[in-house]
Amino acid sequence: MVYDCFQFFNELDILKLRLHIMDPVVDRFVISEATETFSGNPKPLYYEENKEMFAEFAHKIIHVVVEDTPPGYTHDRDTFQKNAVGRGLKDCTDEDVIIFSDLDEIPNPEKVKEILQSFDPTKIYHFAQRMFYCYLNMEEVSGSLLSYAGEFPGVEKKQWIGSKLCSFRLLREQGLKLGELRFPERKEIGVRVADGGWHFGYMGGHGEKNAKKRVAEKVRSAAHQEFNKAEILSGVEDNLRDGKDMFGRKAVFRRVEIDDTYPEYLRNHLPEYDFLILKKENGAHKAFRHGRSWLRKNVYRAGRGVKRVLRKISGKG
Repeated sequence: MVYDCFQFFNELDILKLRLHIMDPVVDRFVISEATETFSGNPKPLYYEENKEMFAEFAHKIIHVVVEDTPPGYTHDRDTFQKNAVGRGLKDCTDEDVIIFSDLDEIPNPEKVKEILQSFDPTKIYHFAQRMFYCYLNMEEVSGSLLSYAGEFPGVEKKQWIGSKLCSFRLLREQGLKLGELRFPERKEIGVRVADGGWHFGYMGGHGEKNAKKRVAEKVRSAAHQEFNKAEILSGVEDNLRDGKDMFGRKAVFRRVEIDDTYPEYLRNHLPEYDFLILKKENGAHKAFRHGRSWLRKNVYRAGRGVKRVLRKISGKG
């Protein structure tokens, strides 16, 4: 059997997309969601509350609820919750195949089919994926943003190494937890899978049209708390529309068209995902947006200056 395993936060639209894309090549979906965020805040069980949306897949879904996330640093809590996805594999046998990733790292099902035809149970298959932020058609094209695993040596066009595929036997014999599949050293027994799928990041919620809100909710709950600053979050969409990284890192984003390089299911259901497709921007709108952005930044800076002055005055008083 093939198990597709992933953590789930609140990305109901992307969950629907993944289930439909992977359904033809998967026997079981392991959906794991925790009662706390990585940053330690209480979190609703969004899948449990909305599972009627996915009733057609109910016979394939194993739902894991993680209620015992320990206190600690955000990255430690992230690792704990990644490893906890494995609780859904208690009935696996050595012959079973395991796919593991974050929900928004969707493997290319055609590549999964190819791998299964000549599967090597001693290898870990690493899917090199195109990366998109906030919108299904806003793609990072510089190769500057890499996953924790990093790229394979000698690869000229670097991509996001997201989803992993291996045998359950390999996990058992090497004593590996699922979260450990993403460690860079796992590439030593790894096979890089080109054209390996799509990483659709920061597209959470259900029908949420405001990109800033999608990003802010994810960042406030995520392991990367260095981005949880009002000045950064206020400019995420402007940066992205201008082809820059939302968080000021070295990266280049480009608006692309939805074409036959995208999953077939998505292409056949574009109206459902229209709010996640970035439209072309005319010159007048761009000029207005830049003016508004300039004003917002300067008001924010002025506000910080006033706060500093008030703190000094109150301190002297």
